[in-house]
Formats: sequence, C-alpha cells, structure tokens
Amino acid sequence: MEKETLDIYGPQNILVVDDELSVRELVAESLELIGHRVETAVDGLDAVEKLEKKTFDIVVTDMDMPRMDGIALIRHIREHHPDVDAIAITGHAVRYKYVDVIHAGAADFITKPFSLDKLDAKLRRLMRERWLRRELEQLATRDPLTGLYNRRHFRKVLTQEAVRSIRYGHPLFLLFIDIDRFKEYNDQEGHQAGDALLIELAEILRSSIREHVDSAFRYGGDEFTVVLPYLESEQATKVAQRIQSKYARLEAAPTSLSIGAAAFRSLNGHVDRSIEDLIARADKAQYRAKKDLGGDHLCLDAAAEVCSPSESA
Repeated sequence: MEKETLDIYGPQNILVVDDELSVRELVAESLELIGHRVETAVDGLDAVEKLEKKTFDIVVTDMDMPRMDGIALIRHIREHHPDVDAIAITGHAVRYKYVDVIHAGAADFITKPFSLDKLDAKLRRLMRERWLRRELEQLATRDPLTGLYNRRHFRKVLTQEAVRSIRYGHPLFLLFIDIDRFKEYNDQEGHQAGDALLIELAEILRSSIREHVDSAFRYGGDEFTVVLPYLESEQATKVAQRIQSKYARLEAAPTSLSIGAAAFRSLNGHVDRSIEDLIARADKAQYRAKKDLGGDHLCLDAAAEVCSPSESA
C-alpha cells in the first residue's frame, strides 16, 4: 500500500477470518507488513466473539467456513457492528454472487485465487470511503464553530442514553447551560470576540466531562447542553460547578453562566415522553437560574427547586 495512504487514513484494525490456516496467516502477515494492526479468527463464531471484545475497522472474511459461514457473519456485522466494513473472500464465485454478498452487507468482494495487490487496492478504496463517511458525519453532527455536537445529534444521543437508563436503571442527568448577558458582551467586544468566547466555553465543557462517556452539545446560539449518564445528583452538581468555576477564570465580564440540571425519570417506559419531560425540566431550571435569580446560578430541578449561586459569585 502506498505510504501516503496510511499517512492520510492511518493503519486500520483488521480482523482476518478464514478456516484455512495457510490463507489466514498469509493474508494477516501481508497486511501487517503494510502497516495495519491485524488479528485472526478461525470461523464466523470465533470472529463474533472477537468483535465483542475489541473494536475493528474492517473484517476480511472467507465465505465457506464451519459453524458460521461468511454470509451469516457479514449479516451479524451489519446488524451489531454497523461501523465495521467487511470484504468477502470466496473460491466459489458461482455459488456466491457479487450482488448477494453486497446485499448481505459486505463493502466489497474478492474471489480466490487473488493477488495481494488486488486486496491492497480494495482496502485502499475502502479506507477512502470510510474517511469520506466520517467527514460527512462530522458535517452532519458537529457545530462548525465550536466543534461540539449539534442540536440534531443531541436528540439522538439523549434517546440512546434514555433507553439505556430505562433498561438498566442507571441514573442520567441533563445540564442546560446559557451564557448570561452574551448580547451585551457581543455589543461591547464585537462578534469576533463573541465567537471566541463560545469556542472557549466549548473547550471548558470538553475538559470538564468524561471522555467517551459524557457528551457536550451546542444547542443553539449561546446555549449548550451536557448529557451525563451514570451520575447521581451530587456528582452532576460537581460537574456543573466545575464548568462555572472554569468559565469564571476567563474573566469575560459582564458574562457568567446560568445552569439548569435535571435527572431523567421514566414515564411508564415511554421514551419520547420521558425525554421531553427531562428537557422541559432542565430548561425550566436554567430559566429560573437566569431570569428569576439574575444569572450566575445553578438550579437543580426537584420537588423544591434547589438553586445556588456559582462559587465565583
């Protein structure tokens, strides 16, 4: 593979699946020499187990295998690991038609005997496609100014976390965050400074939450949200206070942060209704912090809404 291809797209985590030891080892060693990270599986069931334990980018699989064949494995990957691409290998081109394998969910198809150059070319094409998909996903789910997830993706993530909360009974908190007197700051300092402040707040949110667990979003304008799974009220409060404290260090007068927090509650298992209820309560708590208390406060939605000034106040 051309060096610049790996430089652009990076080495891939590849799982090679084949019941023939000689083929499995030859393909794996060749891909490792190119620079990829490779593991092997002896058949479809072995591959399923490895996919559950480790993250792979691409699976290169034979079609004729005992216990679970390639078609069944590819269908499993499509259903349970949609971010993983599969390349099918077979010595029976008549039995397995290209269109059938692609309909099963494979990204490409190659017949035995094949040269490693041919496999290399298919991998390069697939890597370009994966990179392009990620770029398009970034455009669809990220706010272009701050780089945080956008409002559209917020609903998707919140739905996923709500379903998990209902299924497993773990706590889930939502923060609504608004910059107090942001328009005044814009008028005084200019819109370029206002944009810079939004970017700085986004960085504060990233540094204040758990990577790959919590999620931060630009909800719109100068309003942000944070989704905090697995946290109880005291822990969520500490996260909100940490955000306010870091923001205060920016000394971006006359601005401050108003934050509303609410815990998820399941309304008879109705996901959509439960989500709307959570958003409404977090938004109401944030409104109280901003409008009723004049800003620079944290309000927790509860039977008697608990509010406190920020530690910097």
